[in-house]
Amino acid sequence: MDAFLKGKSENTGGPSKKPKHEVCPHGTKCYRRNPHHFREFEHPHLTKLLEMEKIEIPSDFPLEKSVYLEQLDILRPLLKIKVEMKPSTSSRSDTKTVEPGTMLEKLKNAAPYNLFFTTIPKSAETLKHPTSITFTDLLCPSLGELKCSLQINFMIDIMWLMEQYRERNLGKKPLTILYGDEFPKMKEFIEKFLPNVTHHYVKMKDPFGCHHSKIGIYFYENNSLRVVISTANLYYEDWNHYNQGLWLSPPCPQLPEPASEKSGESPTGFKASLLNYLKHYNLPVLKPWIDYVKKADFSAIRVFLVTSVPGKHYPESQGSHVHHVGDLLSKHCSLPVKTGPDSEGPLSWGIIAQASSIGSLGKSPAEWLRSTILRSLAGHKQTQLVSNSNATLSIIFPTVDNVMNGYFGPESGGCLPYSKQTNEKQRWLQSYLHQWKADKLGRSRAMPHIKTYCRVSPCLTKLAWFLITSANLSKSAWGGNLQKDKGAYVRSYEAGVMFLPKFFDEEYFEIETCLNGKNTKLFPFMYDLPLTEYKSSDYPWCN
Repeated sequence: MDAFLKGKSENTGGPSKKPKHEVCPHGTKCYRRNPHHFREFEHPHLTKLLEMEKIEIPSDFPLEKSVYLEQLDILRPLLKIKVEMKPSTSSRSDTKTVEPGTMLEKLKNAAPYNLFFTTIPKSAETLKHPTSITFTDLLCPSLGELKCSLQINFMIDIMWLMEQYRERNLGKKPLTILYGDEFPKMKEFIEKFLPNVTHHYVKMKDPFGCHHSKIGIYFYENNSLRVVISTANLYYEDWNHYNQGLWLSPPCPQLPEPASEKSGESPTGFKASLLNYLKHYNLPVLKPWIDYVKKADFSAIRVFLVTSVPGKHYPESQGSHVHHVGDLLSKHCSLPVKTGPDSEGPLSWGIIAQASSIGSLGKSPAEWLRSTILRSLAGHKQTQLVSNSNATLSIIFPTVDNVMNGYFGPESGGCLPYSKQTNEKQRWLQSYLHQWKADKLGRSRAMPHIKTYCRVSPCLTKLAWFLITSANLSKSAWGGNLQKDKGAYVRSYEAGVMFLPKFFDEEYFEIETCLNGKNTKLFPFMYDLPLTEYKSSDYPWCN
């Protein structure tokens, strides 16, 4: 290893270039796989490996070879970006590397939608995209001096999560976590080594339910806060291997005293929805966070918070996706009115559901898919919700070929827990299914753990609305079959945000530039349109 790390390069015969950043103090023992870390520190041993015509990990390197190979995948596109960003040698300036912008700059550029996707180290294109971020970007000091934070999630790898906080020198800041899946000896580890971490395991009474929400609240020294609604669990693969989406709130400053909890409400009722959700847990560990939210000004937020919590819910409540989404669309979604046989009417706007898992939907489309969830998704102002809507529904779910062509082969399907036994009982679903394709953003070979629902124009350039959520296409997440009293049972905790154009002072969201476009910004959209139907030989990826 010493010979490998000497200052001479076998390829050039000359001395190694002087690092532009501080060299990582851990040397070859560095196990980090975070793009932010590789932007901050030089790793000469990895740089030398990249200079080799054929990469071979020296046998005396102390970590598993797979660690170095993943680090190389992360570093390779970063080095390419640095080369591309160097000023021309003919320029008066020297060749100092231009550092990527702060998260605050990214957030300002992403306004007003504030919608981001995760970086995929295997896809260099995603590392350069302005709406691609890493978890440590959420902890960027440009967003504020962090005082404490709350993470509500399903799966949390506490060692990985603390590594992200330490990358920003925030490893000792108070952190509260609520989680629904326990890693081995997680409690023991926290209690022994992490005195700043308060934890609570959300045990589900229903064996078919899941604590599936993914919410972050970040509280700053100036008493402001931000809310993040995400689709990603908190462990390495979810933030590096899979396509995820997340929404960041604008800063919510502290309200002047005295202020009631109804003060500082957004036009969308986001504050009340968040308080109702947090209060539902009835947990002492959340009391400080409920107080922070009560005292914050949410008036700048333009999206709706959509949640599901276990129990039976009715149309007037906000405890189920199926009721809340349908209510919002029937009040605020505007679609063209059909004025003649050749004019564009509501039914010409197709609904797309894109999920990472599919539940048991019944023996036929009429049992739940069309009678319940489509009844909700097809709502709009011009008509009352009706059973078995005639709206077109397309579902995006990766095929076996999509997964096998992914960056990690069959392991790419690790985020797609759809049961083969369930699929065999609902083969009728095949006619609704479409492949996963996101070539435009360089994301086709990373499988989607993101979940999105939307209604798109016939010309495929506009959206009537857009929902990003943790909720997969299942009764447990959205709510089961509607009862005679219009109630629906929910088994899981879920959370998402709904974008409606009128709250952004727009008629529609534009996802493609068009001649008659009125908006100054395009809405971030991940997958390719038009959709690609399943071939007769295609089969959905099943675990």
